Amino acid sequence: MKPWLFVIANVVGVFVFAWPFIVPAVAPHIDAPWILGVLMLCLGALLFAELERAGLGPKIVALIAVLGSAMVALRLPGYVAGFSAMFIVVLVAGNSFGPGFGFLLGAVGTFASALFVGGLGPWLPFQMIAVGWVGAGAGIVPRPSSWPRRIAILAAYGFVAAFLFGAVINLYFWPFLAGSSRLGWHAGAGGLVNLRHYAAFYAVTSLGWDAIGAIGNVVLVLLLARPLLGAFDRAARRMNLDVR
Repeated sequence: MKPWLFVIANVVGVFVFAWPFIVPAVAPHIDAPWILGVLMLCLGALLFAELERAGLGPKIVALIAVLGSAMVALRLPGYVAGFSAMFIVVLVAGNSFGPGFGFLLGAVGTFASALFVGGLGPWLPFQMIAVGWVGAGAGIVPRPSSWPRRIAILAAYGFVAAFLFGAVINLYFWPFLAGSSRLGWHAGAGGLVNLRHYAAFYAVTSLGWDAIGAIGNVVLVLLLARPLLGAFDRAARRMNLDVR
């Protein structure tokens, strides 16, 4: 993985979510099509970087296609409150193959699943970035040699990631939805004030919803992570995909 490509993709992601707190003057220019365009360029570059690694291009394409298809299948039933079973794929793949691969799979799999479930809209690039971050984080968390400890850490990460995902994804619509209420975004209020407003907005509208997603992530990790991680770890060693 080319580190600078990964950095660019994530800088774009941070900017498109954090602008209400740092540069409110750009609000009229935040437009989903150009965000999607920049993100797709970054993802394409990341994919080509992965294809170059160790001459395993076709195998990497096949791996992303298989895991992305699994995400599509698991997303088809939709969300149960804040829970989607597709996150188990992102969590275990990111943990086995590393943060770069986890980010790429999360973003590509989200795009592919949106095509099947009719989830195309201005929210799509934001979802791609947020799910990609879940996969990248799974690749960054500690990975001890003890299976019980590794699964416990991944389950704890899945629990926290559900809340972080919900808190991040709501940012794409919060400045335009909450209006001028005490929970809304105010251009002249400053970053700290808007951050407090958003924290209250999230607690009222999404905290309980995301708690269900957090519990669902923990249950699936405890039930399925051991065999999936074992299989993915073997594939990572054979394909030289583990970047850590």
